[in-house]
Amino acid sequence: MIQLHRIHAAAYDALDTTGTYLYDGRWHTRGARVIYTAQHISLAALEVLVHAGGRKFPPKVLTRIHLPDSIAIEKMLLPSELSASQRFGDLWLAEARTPVLQVPSAAVNGLEWNFLLNPAHPDLRSIKHDKPIAFPFDPRLIPAR
Repeated sequence: MIQLHRIHAAAYDALDTTGTYLYDGRWHTRGARVIYTAQHISLAALEVLVHAGGRKFPPKVLTRIHLPDSIAIEKMLLPSELSASQRFGDLWLAEARTPVLQVPSAAVNGLEWNFLLNPAHPDLRSIKHDKPIAFPFDPRLIPAR
């Protein structure tokens, strides 16, 4: 079993795709339905902080997501320039080649992995996730305003 981590707003389900539908991301363009997860809890936290850009954000929760060992995972080896990575991710979603795409995290210079989940892929029904738990950020990580 592969364990992934997602830190998200407490008001939303762990597998909600509203944010990716409304906003561009590293591996998709607006209008796509995709779920971003991280290899480690610390990476998931760093990704939240990077994307917050110093802005205050609503309370967050952590959800652990469990992938069965049998699930197909496509791996993108090289970090890409933003528009190239968006084109790659959009094509991956549209073709539904695999339910999971492993991608390098730009937040840590490609040295750790994020995992994208394609909610439209039928094999994604085999994933399970725990109940979310509160994930308060240490105030030292958030710049004072």
